[in-house]
Amino acid sequence: MEERNSDAKTVAVFRGADWSQRIQVIASAHEGSCAGPVVATSTRQVEVPASGTTAVYLDLRAEDLDGDGFVAASATSQGTDCDDTDATVYPGAPETCDGKDSNCSGDEEDAPDKHGYYVDADGDGYGDISRVVMACVPPPGTVREAGDCDDSDPSVHPAAAELRCDGKDDDCDGSEDEDFSLGTTCRTELGCEGAWACTAAGSGAECKSEQTPVFWYADEDGDGLAGTTVAALSCEKPVGAKSVTDDCDDTSRFRGGTEVCDRLDNDCDGVTDEGGVCATHAWRTQTLWSTAWEAVTTYAPGKAWLAGPDGWLAHVNGASVAQFSECGPANHWKVAWARPSDGRVFVGTAEGTFASVHPLTSGCVTQTVSGVPGNVTGMVGFERNGTTTVYAVTGTGHVLRWEWREPVSTPPPVVVVTQLAGSLRSIHGLGPDTLLAVGAEDFQPGAAPLPRAYRLDMASGQWIHEDLPADVGTGYLRGVSVVDGSLAYAVGEHGLVLERKEGTWRKLPPPGGSTTLELLDVAAFHPSAVYVLSNKSGTFLHRFDGTAWSEPYPQSQVLQSLDAISPREQWAAGQNGTLVRWGPP
Repeated sequence: MEERNSDAKTVAVFRGADWSQRIQVIASAHEGSCAGPVVATSTRQVEVPASGTTAVYLDLRAEDLDGDGFVAASATSQGTDCDDTDATVYPGAPETCDGKDSNCSGDEEDAPDKHGYYVDADGDGYGDISRVVMACVPPPGTVREAGDCDDSDPSVHPAAAELRCDGKDDDCDGSEDEDFSLGTTCRTELGCEGAWACTAAGSGAECKSEQTPVFWYADEDGDGLAGTTVAALSCEKPVGAKSVTDDCDDTSRFRGGTEVCDRLDNDCDGVTDEGGVCATHAWRTQTLWSTAWEAVTTYAPGKAWLAGPDGWLAHVNGASVAQFSECGPANHWKVAWARPSDGRVFVGTAEGTFASVHPLTSGCVTQTVSGVPGNVTGMVGFERNGTTTVYAVTGTGHVLRWEWREPVSTPPPVVVVTQLAGSLRSIHGLGPDTLLAVGAEDFQPGAAPLPRAYRLDMASGQWIHEDLPADVGTGYLRGVSVVDGSLAYAVGEHGLVLERKEGTWRKLPPPGGSTTLELLDVAAFHPSAVYVLSNKSGTFLHRFDGTAWSEPYPQSQVLQSLDAISPREQWAAGQNGTLVRWGPP
């Protein structure tokens, strides 16, 4: 509806004598007040009467369609209402960020409730808090979310995952690469101690160490020198291993290191006993009384015990020899073993009496085994954790054990461990885990005895019958010598020589090719250092160097026992008080 307003004005005109009767009447309408802009004008030409009045009508028109008191700003109007369709829009109206220019200032920049928008230079949706723009609508290149700690890298922002290890605070939490535990201790795949650090590519973290991994070598043959690789490159030292190899042959505890006089190539240079190392070594024969020595056992260089019938016991210490009669004359000693730590000797009789004597103290400790009818035929012992354990075997297949822990107030009993299906003649080993016993199965009337060998299985505690070659023939195995856990030798009747390597037995050629010899004892240290005692008159001693046999020291007296603890020294004893020894003076 158009609203009309009329106003009557009376104007008096005092015309000069020379004025014309025609005048121009102009009327103007202002918006709001006389100080406001002109929004309408009307002009009329009027003839002034000589007297009286003349009515003049002027029409002033201005539109205020929304009724807010302000005329629309348009091409035909000088009003200031920038939106004459909205009564809340007019000059001086309260300005707010509502998407319209409420006070007709031309924009919303003067709105007091403008928001802060942050420049997002890398386009990752988060802006730089130090570059804020106040506006009602987001300006181009800005976002409402701040907190971008590196607005030049779109992968860095508060919602980012710390997936890269790159020295950057990818998630803008104030910490760099916190998900990778940088600097904490670790071990590399090769066992080297280090700390977690970023990879060169930054794709993740890796354990970095300044340690250098090395190869590790173990001492497999027990000579104190390492030569067997037990671990590839690693920083973790296996128990007992070395980082340098100093054993040129770790299959033998007697090869590797400095050359010594023992008929072996200790330094693996292809030459044996070079450099004059054997200048003082020689074979020597002594006659010690007139008894028949049936057992000899050595326990240290230059030191040994001799045992025989009628209670004979003698201790050899270099050039001196002492007889021991503490155990009396009634015992016929058949076997002996002396412990390396102090030389205490353990001896046994055919009838099952055991005794022990110390070389530096008086007194004889004896113990008798009851219920064992067979002869005691072999003996060996070991020292471990303060306990000495002596094993013995009998002709009736019994395995006996005598455990000795000092001080001894009451002699410990000798116990029967087991009875094997064989007649045993010898037992040897470097420890319970390498024990071997040999003899023959001789229980069939009229049948020849069959060679037999047995091994102590530590897992089950049982003695296991070993498979021998099919062509071993008949007769007794009379001696056995264990070199290490993988190598051993056994000898017996009809010139039988057996080698056990990695659990498998094989035949070796007999001394001189003779199958008529009875081989009585063996002491072995290497495939090229096997010493055998036989019944060959005038010889008795034989040596196998891996390919051929030799007779190193012919003898006129019958030898009955052979022993050695290293290839540097061999001992043999026999009838008429004979003691034969090879070694230094």
